[in-house]
Amino acid sequence: MISFTVSDQADQQFSAVVSNRRITLRLRYNPTNDRWSFDLSIDDTPVLHGRRIVIGVDLLAAFDFGVGVIFAAPVVEGAEPNRVQLPNGSVKLLHATQEEAAAASA
Repeated sequence: MISFTVSDQADQQFSAVVSNRRITLRLRYNPTNDRWSFDLSIDDTPVLHGRRIVIGVDLLAAFDFGVGVIFAAPVVEGAEPNRVQLPNGSVKLLHATQEEAAAASA
């Protein structure tokens, strides 16, 4: 499992190799709705734009990218992925392979 360390920057980017493919996440903060969203590129090809980060769902579930799951999980009860709680670690942004996700839900 990969944990992305979100900093207190309104625009940031992460890359990782999963399932022999390079994924790149670009996170951006929207002050209007106090939420983060992300763009996803796979092997340097943009495939997703402006996906809002919410708690408790596979943010890639509606798509068949074959790169596992990305989800936001609260570390502190009631935490939301807003400007403060995602960068301070109250909410974690995580990637898991399909196998890791299946094992965790079993």
